[in-house]
Amino acid sequence: MITRSALIALLPLAQLALAGCSAPEDSGLVGYAEGDFIRIAPDQPGRITAAAAAEGEHVVAGSLLIRQDDTAERAALAAIEARIDAATARYDDALAGARDPEIAAARDLLRQALATQAEADQARDRNQALFADGHISQARLDTAIAAARAADARVDEMRQRLNIVQLPARSDQLRALQAEIAAAEAEREGAVYRLTLRTVTAPADARIHRQLRFAGEQAGPTAPVYELLPDGAVHAVLFIPETELAGLPVGTRLAVECDACGAGLMATIATIDDAAEFTPPILYSDSSRARLVFRAEARFDDTPPPPGTPLFFEPRP
Repeated sequence: MITRSALIALLPLAQLALAGCSAPEDSGLVGYAEGDFIRIAPDQPGRITAAAAAEGEHVVAGSLLIRQDDTAERAALAAIEARIDAATARYDDALAGARDPEIAAARDLLRQALATQAEADQARDRNQALFADGHISQARLDTAIAAARAADARVDEMRQRLNIVQLPARSDQLRALQAEIAAAEAEREGAVYRLTLRTVTAPADARIHRQLRFAGEQAGPTAPVYELLPDGAVHAVLFIPETELAGLPVGTRLAVECDACGAGLMATIATIDDAAEFTPPILYSDSSRARLVFRAEARFDDTPPPPGTPLFFEPRP
């Protein structure tokens, strides 16, 4: 591929050659086709598991180009999904309150406590009568009274437990569980995003100009895998002599000639650099003004030639 610096250095020779060839004689404009190449690299470092395109292949926007090892990212996402499921189950359980078997168990305990209470009350009443007749001691009566009081306390406890299990969770507990679910879902979004970074797709319809790395190698932000030339991303670079600059403003139509150019190929000047360049470097003087050139860019109307192709230009009305 001919570089810009090489073409600038060869410009005087090309201008001389124009006098003896069929290229335009009035302008003697020369240049080359330049491609706006883009390099494709993953956002994160990692090992390439698949490079889906080959050099010279044409790819469409959105097609898979690179896949990296994503074992760690998939494991992290699975762990977060499990946390979300567990937190959601706890929230649903707290919102619904106790299940029917738990409520039934609490009622059974209350019935047992009521039965024990009835037996304790009967025992206390009998012992009070026996004590009044002088058949038992004060200590035995005190024991029966204490047992009856304990049975009453047990009944109160079981009634409170039954009331509690039939109530839903407190509002602050529900808010805490909701916050836990929201935090896990936010982490899931981050995990999904990190997983998507392990695949790279074509940003536009393009041709694979060069493959720089292959499956099994490491790639990352500073280690690209492909160099692409998007469709329509070839423009013309030309050099306008200082003496002809006024007659070739932006918008000037140019006929383009080259070995690889189609018949009637045209281009339009799109930009002209503000600063002049020398070819070769010389001192400013009136006698050297013809050797001053301004770099310009032009856009092709039709299928452009390959990047690096030497070009000749002739202005057209």
